[in-house]
Amino acid sequence: MSNKAEGLLTNTDFRRLWIGQTASQFGTQVALLGMPLVAALYLGASPMQMGLLGFAEYAPFIIFGLLAGVWIDRFPRRPILVAANFVRGALLLIVPLTALIGFLNMTVLYLIAFIVGICTVFFDVAYTSFLPSVVSKEQLVDGNSKLETSKSAAQIAGPGLSGGLEQVITAPFAILFTSVSFFVSAVYIARIRKLEKVVTDAKKPKNMWLEMKEGLHTVYTKPLLWGVVRCSTVFNLSWNVIFSVYVLYASQELKISASILGIIYGTLGVGYLFGSLLAQRAVHRFGVGPTIVGSATIAASGGLLAPLAVGSELSIALIMMLGQLLFGMGVSMFSISTISLRQVIVPDALQGRVNATFRFISWGSLPLGSLMGGMIGGAMGLRFALFAGGIGLLASACTLWFTPFLQLRVKSFHELTLEKDVSIKSQGVT
Repeated sequence: MSNKAEGLLTNTDFRRLWIGQTASQFGTQVALLGMPLVAALYLGASPMQMGLLGFAEYAPFIIFGLLAGVWIDRFPRRPILVAANFVRGALLLIVPLTALIGFLNMTVLYLIAFIVGICTVFFDVAYTSFLPSVVSKEQLVDGNSKLETSKSAAQIAGPGLSGGLEQVITAPFAILFTSVSFFVSAVYIARIRKLEKVVTDAKKPKNMWLEMKEGLHTVYTKPLLWGVVRCSTVFNLSWNVIFSVYVLYASQELKISASILGIIYGTLGVGYLFGSLLAQRAVHRFGVGPTIVGSATIAASGGLLAPLAVGSELSIALIMMLGQLLFGMGVSMFSISTISLRQVIVPDALQGRVNATFRFISWGSLPLGSLMGGMIGGAMGLRFALFAGGIGLLASACTLWFTPFLQLRVKSFHELTLEKDVSIKSQGVT
């Protein structure tokens, strides 16, 4: 075990990917709270406008998701990662610049969020497909765990940094940090030297629609893949019902300051950190399937706590922090487990399209969740919207009970690779 860990840490290309992803995650976490803060505090957005902002950010996953998968399976993935981060960094510079000249408004914010979202589609699909080119299959869980640990650290520090920057220099100028971080990430990923093998079937004619269909068919006909994407779709929709109005709920109804809200969001990162440290141990202890089901249930339970936050200022903050902690821990373990599963059982030639199909279906529900959150919050109140989202999270976890996951008790993903002809084929995954 230690030799594998040492081998991964001495892998120069993995270290560059790790540093690049860490820089990107820190910027992303500042923007995750920073963009809603720009809308809510700087521009005075309504609940519906907050929902539209989330819609603009995630709509590209519906529009461009499947197309991104085809491109990423046809071409090397590293240049796509580099280009996506350079463009994201440049676009986000527009936020402080337009604020400086007094031109920043919700329309500008919608446009920036939408175009940055397009880049995010290509980056996320290429990134998930790229890791198997940098590390061996035996190191995938360890690699995903290390990357998730960086994400956790960013989620611990990023929101607090965003809240602090908002207090000192206002929200639009806090976005500068995110812009610079994307440029740093692009530089490090550009320095990765390992050549990728683009696996294509020369005998097959290049037909974009048939290639998209192949990715969709692979996910839909394999019970384990379909079980994950079905759960993730309901989960993401429900979470964005909550997230679209979370900042308004905290700032307007609970009267929480931006700095305290940053600390609450930082607890989400602590949860992610715990989850990244526990994921591999949970798989070794309980098996792949039970870990996936259990982690989804933990995350869902955390999502229900925000609307239950009542009492003194301290008790409200503690309840919301506990919710973020459980949510982050569950989501981290679920992400590591399901991404590793996908990277192991899906052929490399299909990685981009399968990952894009996951993003297209599961992340495609995010803009709908944003709109629903804004509509429910505006019509029935912000707390009611949070309750509705929390119930949806529990429903998403329940869908996993009707899949083969609880019977998938192999104790490592390497073991899953070796036994896939026996344990996976019998459940429909080849």
